[in-house]
Amino acid sequence: MSNDVFSISLTGLEFQRLKADAVAMNIANSSNSARSVSEVYKPLEALATVSGTNNSKPVMDVRLVERSVEPNKVYDPSHPYADGNGFVFRPGVDPVQEMVNLMTATRMYQANVQVLEASKQMIQWAIETGVK
Repeated sequence: MSNDVFSISLTGLEFQRLKADAVAMNIANSSNSARSVSEVYKPLEALATVSGTNNSKPVMDVRLVERSVEPNKVYDPSHPYADGNGFVFRPGVDPVQEMVNLMTATRMYQANVQVLEASKQMIQWAIETGVK
């Protein structure tokens, strides 16, 4: 049972770290410009999936995937990447939403740490109680 708690919480920690990494990359690339839609930075998001079982327990797979969002077409004729009509393409990243995602990931990471700490304390208490 305790291994399940630790396994679930550790997977949660990994997932929230990936979410924070995705936010950092999205914010860092939010002002990049490109000549065409195909060249523009594609925002990332963390994805968790259950992929089969291992001894009747689900196996979680966490990874970063590209988010399907349209890039922003910005009129900036003086930009070196501007097309014939004066437009450049920028990633479809909303900095406010990214900050909300970061705060959520941070809080969820903290919650998983608290679960790990509580589980550890319960195991220590059980060991100390059993010794007496």
